[in-house]
Amino acid sequence: MVLLWFYMMYGTLLTMPKLSLGISYNLQGDTDKMFACYFSEYETTPMVPPVIKLFLHGDHLNLSCHLFDRYEVDDMKNRRKNLVLYTSAGLAPSIEIFNSSYSKVFFFKMILREDDHTWTIDIPRKDIAHNTDISPTEQWYVKFIMHHGLDMFTTKGTLLDSAREPILQWKFGSRVNISEVIVNVINITISKSPCASDVAVIGLIFNDMTSGIYIGISWSAFMSMDTYWSNFTESICVVLEYDCADLSLLNVILTNTHLIFLTTLGLFISQDLRYGPFHSMKFYKANFCGFEMSDYYRAKIWYNVQCLANQEMYEEDYISVSFNKDKTLSQESTCFFSYAPFKQWNSCLPHRKQADRLISKRVVSFIVDYQQNTGVGVLTQQGGTFVSVNTLVNHKLHRKTKFPEFWFPDRKFQAFGMIFHPNSHFLYVYGNQVWLSQDGGNTFQILIKLQDRIIVKTDTCVYTQSIIFTSDKGTTYYTKAGLFRYAKLQSLRIPIFSMNFDHLGALHIVTMDNQTLGFIKTYGINVNKLLKAHDLAFDAPLAPQFVTEEQIVFFNHVPLGLPPGITPPNFHSMYIGKSFEYKVGGSGTINKVFLPKDHTDFLSSITVDVLLRFPVEKSASSPCILNTLTILEPDPGSTSYKLQLNPSTTHIFQASDIEKTITIPGFSSFLIINVVDGVNALGHATMPSLVPLNTPFQSGLWFMYDFGTTNGKRWKVVSDICRYTIQQLDNLPVHAIKYLDLGSKRTFTYRITPVNVAIRLFHMHLMEVIVGKPNLLDVSTGTTWDDNDSYTLKLHVESKFFEQGKTSVAMILNHASLSCEVTTMILTLKSSCSYLKDMHFILPVQLSASDWILQKENSSKYLRNLPVNYRPPSRLGIAVPLTKNFYNADPEQPKMRDHFQGSKASGIYKQCANKTKRSECGCTEDMKLSFYVAFSDCKEKAIRMKYPIVKLPLSFTVENEDGSVNLSSPYFVIITEVNNRTNWEISGTNATSSMLKMRNYLGHRLKKTLYNPDGLTLSIHGSELFHFRVTTIPGISFCSLFDEFQIYVDDAPLAFPGEYLITSLTAVVVGSAIFMAFILQVYDIQIWSMLKQKLKQMSKVSPKVSLSTISTTSSSESSEK
Repeated sequence: MVLLWFYMMYGTLLTMPKLSLGISYNLQGDTDKMFACYFSEYETTPMVPPVIKLFLHGDHLNLSCHLFDRYEVDDMKNRRKNLVLYTSAGLAPSIEIFNSSYSKVFFFKMILREDDHTWTIDIPRKDIAHNTDISPTEQWYVKFIMHHGLDMFTTKGTLLDSAREPILQWKFGSRVNISEVIVNVINITISKSPCASDVAVIGLIFNDMTSGIYIGISWSAFMSMDTYWSNFTESICVVLEYDCADLSLLNVILTNTHLIFLTTLGLFISQDLRYGPFHSMKFYKANFCGFEMSDYYRAKIWYNVQCLANQEMYEEDYISVSFNKDKTLSQESTCFFSYAPFKQWNSCLPHRKQADRLISKRVVSFIVDYQQNTGVGVLTQQGGTFVSVNTLVNHKLHRKTKFPEFWFPDRKFQAFGMIFHPNSHFLYVYGNQVWLSQDGGNTFQILIKLQDRIIVKTDTCVYTQSIIFTSDKGTTYYTKAGLFRYAKLQSLRIPIFSMNFDHLGALHIVTMDNQTLGFIKTYGINVNKLLKAHDLAFDAPLAPQFVTEEQIVFFNHVPLGLPPGITPPNFHSMYIGKSFEYKVGGSGTINKVFLPKDHTDFLSSITVDVLLRFPVEKSASSPCILNTLTILEPDPGSTSYKLQLNPSTTHIFQASDIEKTITIPGFSSFLIINVVDGVNALGHATMPSLVPLNTPFQSGLWFMYDFGTTNGKRWKVVSDICRYTIQQLDNLPVHAIKYLDLGSKRTFTYRITPVNVAIRLFHMHLMEVIVGKPNLLDVSTGTTWDDNDSYTLKLHVESKFFEQGKTSVAMILNHASLSCEVTTMILTLKSSCSYLKDMHFILPVQLSASDWILQKENSSKYLRNLPVNYRPPSRLGIAVPLTKNFYNADPEQPKMRDHFQGSKASGIYKQCANKTKRSECGCTEDMKLSFYVAFSDCKEKAIRMKYPIVKLPLSFTVENEDGSVNLSSPYFVIITEVNNRTNWEISGTNATSSMLKMRNYLGHRLKKTLYNPDGLTLSIHGSELFHFRVTTIPGISFCSLFDEFQIYVDDAPLAFPGEYLITSLTAVVVGSAIFMAFILQVYDIQIWSMLKQKLKQMSKVSPKVSLSTISTTSSSESSEK
């Protein structure tokens, strides 16, 4: 336990500087321990998954993780031991889930129960992603770490939202058994989902013995036996009205929203994959007039891959079809392109001038540059190949080219295709050569030159920036995006295969196998191991020429005794960045290749930066080094200098000294090509201008090296280790996407640190910055160096122009080895509104979500429960609502205040439309919490305030991925009441001159009053619910920022006309009383006396006396009188 705590503290100290400097890449070192993570139901599985591939199916992500040692048995006992060890020390794993634009960390439970063997975590879907609609969605990356911040046992994986990926929602019926047709497969074609590389489709290409469309769909990049095979022949035959003889697949493309088949009978596009029904996929055929089956056999389909998650209005998917033939009279074009939904097709043949119309041009390949909005075509004409770039206007090619046509200088170049590396602006044209353009097709530089083979397949990875090229002979070539260096991996003898990167960048060979479940077999490729194992050395002598002690130029001499007609081996660009290693000892890195044109003896040369010094020959193997050496002029007509020893000693030349090199510090080196006798030899000078003629050099002033082949080749050229670390100081992934709104500024910082390099070059620029669309944003850089030769690059970006679009900014580490995990950082900048940017009203009181959702009456004194089917009053009165918006809707209950015809005709349900009761309305908690009028049916409560409301301060915030700021000018706002209520007013204290000018300028356009959001106040003179909508004016942001809020005014006086009727009636009564009193006073009417007398008379009559008694009494009284 003490050792564990020591290890933890030591690891913390080591990682603290790194953590303070963001995310680090290319760090050396490995750990024996790593995490195995899986769904909780597989917790007791004894088998460790080879790769962590997780899936988000439902509302929760339930995971279990255990720590294992790759050199120990992974059993329950060891899992329990690691769990107890680290949990008792207060450590538990964390999981970071991130993609190009979002990142969040979750922590496992630190609970230790008796029977536990793993750490567990339960993450609600809403904490990962709010949206649940079927749409292109980025596959997440996951990173497991023991105790977040320590970077212990870091293990990477992926997380796929399988409930949203469009192609995975389709049910194609029962699984098809393809065992009978595999024998007739001659090729396979793979297409991956643009946003989730683990989701892929594979198509079978048959010989003439079999026909049909057979497609397999995988969730895991074919790494597990999950491939689901379906037969789409029937779906295509329906489109062809069952005239589908000889129907067979040629290629398949999976775009963001469509599945596309290129077949022998035409091009077929599926319906939008986002919309059902999801049991029967329908297709339609692209109409290309004048093309036969033979034309489709030679046709090719092209697609520039891009992920359209959070699609912007300027983003579109394009595909193209090229037939690579001459156009006939019945054909409109031989190349077509279209954008989703791929129903309107346009020609991708560039405009021809009148003089060029008789010259045949064939389009080999055509793709759309999404950043510069151009169409890039590779064409052939009269034996030459060139690239033409035209701007797209309304999805059509403009007549004029954007750049001058680029003609490839080598007329032997046979172009086969073209790709953009996804998310970047690196354009590759490939065939029997590979050319790279970093500016969208304006200029190209050669990358690979092949003999007797053509590149026919490619695959790329966004996460590692890797690219794999596969030739028709089965040879694979590997490079990184933007680097002008490559490596040959291996030559495969598998007849049918395809190279495939999974989402995490692991490279696999995918082939067919009739004996496995799913009929697909994959082989993992250890790229770094192959890079190190592939030796580029050739059988030819090298002559070292020292420039300094740290730098040597090795000259490649023509092999002695080479038969005529044989091409001698040579250095070329493939050697740049490789490690030059000497078996006896010594090594260096190759940084330059030279191909001299006027040197007959030496064909090429390389510059090597020395890491470990190369040993010289000893006297035991070359005794001549103990003698004195003199250089004599060559014979006339010869280039071989005479190397002469002092004949008075016994230290002489030997036959084994042939192809060894004599070096003299400060002078030319000499490669021995012949030993005439013991004291005379012939040699070729590496630098004839620095030959010290007739000057004796004593022993110890000259040396000898053996880089020849006479005694066996001792040198090799292999891939170098990674010697540069990269730190992204803003915690961004290698493929980050950032948004810039109008007028916003951002700064991104990168630091490069050389590790174990040969030469410390003062102020060496280690990164090259390539901007995909330079005129979209204002991009500038600043560089600094420190005492450790660390190179810091600051990228300053500002949005100055009211233009929407996107551009990539690639930071290329040109000196990095292909063994580096990261050699290129690609930052995608979108000049548009971020999907995370939003405006929010700040409530006058703080309330929790439970206060809004609880059904209890008076759950908060600041909230008012709205009546069922409530509608706010109108100008006609509280009992005459005229708004169409219902609040707290319930179709089962009667509508409130639904007495007049205007009220009955105006109300409209939204969520509750065509429903019979509230439970069917589908109101979620988010809808109940929302203030938006679109969810008014679900709104049950509103903020309660007492009448009168006078100058209530209004405050708003703008939130995005970087935090929140208060809404202020120039975000001028417009305020409206959605239910058309009028008894309210807005006042502001900051009526600046700029705001007044904007108000005058936009007043006639917007028909509304502009307000400065600083110092706004609200006064309400009415009662019940007021629903306000606040929007920013257009032109100040790419975002349409708005928010809504509701206030319920309580304890208000009676509304019109009740209050006025009561007041008037009271006045009439009081006035009448005063008038009666005046009349009585004027006429001296003693109304009170009369009333008293009357009351007295009534009180003298006994209620028990009968009517006859009263009459008798009255008669007697009368007679007495």
